[in-house]
Amino acid sequence: MKYLLSLPMNLNLQAYNIILKKIINTTYKPGQKISEKDLVKELNIGRTPVREAILRLRQEGLVAAIPQSGTYVTKIDLQVAADARFVRESIETRIIREAASASDELAINELNTIIANQKFFTKQRQFENFFSEDEAFHHEFYKMADRQQVWDWLQTINMQLNRFRMLRLKVDELPWEGLIHEHIAILRAVKNHETDEAQRLLTKHLHLMLDEENDLLRAFPNYFTNIPQNK
Repeated sequence: MKYLLSLPMNLNLQAYNIILKKIINTTYKPGQKISEKDLVKELNIGRTPVREAILRLRQEGLVAAIPQSGTYVTKIDLQVAADARFVRESIETRIIREAASASDELAINELNTIIANQKFFTKQRQFENFFSEDEAFHHEFYKMADRQQVWDWLQTINMQLNRFRMLRLKVDELPWEGLIHEHIAILRAVKNHETDEAQRLLTKHLHLMLDEENDLLRAFPNYFTNIPQNK
């Protein structure tokens, strides 16, 4: 009976996670119309879990219902993404100092493995897997600093930022190798307990959104909303 009671919630979460992933990786593109009926058929999940997933995504600003028209994937809100980057930078530059002060050989080995995986996925041009490893790289520092709850909290505000970051990997002129080189430098500073250098490198790394914003606006002009007037 306990299993049966938990099953609907598991299906709700499954539907939510699948749709969320497809929005983040732009399988469902910004501005695209989606329908409950089509999602039920595509995901092979019941109508109620899909409806609950759409409701949650609406609350998170990732889809919007337009009366007498339908439900659409929202465009990437640049202001929300920029604010999320600001919050993440403010927190993560503290996190990296704590990680650089720690001694955790297992974490260092895991970070080296993540970088090796990124190199492999770069050669294969597998941007979704590369993005997952990028997230894992940053997550590892939060675990080193014993700040898992902080990481979990950040995920609730990072969705528009993650959409931006995922889209960045689809622009050919923005090489993935640059991200890897920056990760290697950050890891070296953390391994050597160089707290100031680790913080400096991470700050530079997290400023990529600001540096590359215009490139993404040119490549995907119809994917964004709330664009600053000077862009």
